[in-house]
Amino acid sequence: MKTTASDMLLWNTFQQGDREAFARIYNLYIEELLSYGYRVTSNRQLIKDSIQDLFLHLWVHRENLSETDSVKFYLFRSLRNRIVRNMEKHPEVSIQQQESVLENVIGDFPFEHYLMKFESDQEQISRLRRGIEQLSKRQQEVIAFRYQHNFSLEEIADLMQLNNQSVRNLLHRAISQLRSYFELAGWIMLLLPII
Repeated sequence: MKTTASDMLLWNTFQQGDREAFARIYNLYIEELLSYGYRVTSNRQLIKDSIQDLFLHLWVHRENLSETDSVKFYLFRSLRNRIVRNMEKHPEVSIQQQESVLENVIGDFPFEHYLMKFESDQEQISRLRRGIEQLSKRQQEVIAFRYQHNFSLEEIADLMQLNNQSVRNLLHRAISQLRSYFELAGWIMLLLPII
């Protein structure tokens, strides 16, 4: 997942203090950052505060920020770190208390479109939803990173602070668990390569 040359130019222009470039970065990524934030926690205020902290930090420290070959990845990693840090400061926001992320994840899977296109039977969609509900939070997160945001395994490992093999294992277990919910869905296996 590499950023285009125009995104790199935008990042460099922002680092030089251009307010319009900063606003453009914000506008380009705010929806995805909010969506991602809801995968980490269901606490809306914590997400909004973390995003605000992130962009304030970016502006204040823009001249000292490292260059990046993926603005999106940089923002996702930074937001995740901020949310985790803020959750540690406020332990009353426990991961176990969070709502299911099913509604945030299910609509974004690229294969749901194909499932609905090729299979009119609503039972298959219902079975997929039940399967996703059974995944652990980390499995849902790794699937969203891989199939919604198209991050590489290396980028996912960095985002989740895991080694590459752990990411592969999480992804493999998640897909295997989803596959078990389908009896005659050989075509879905083709759409969901493990690696």
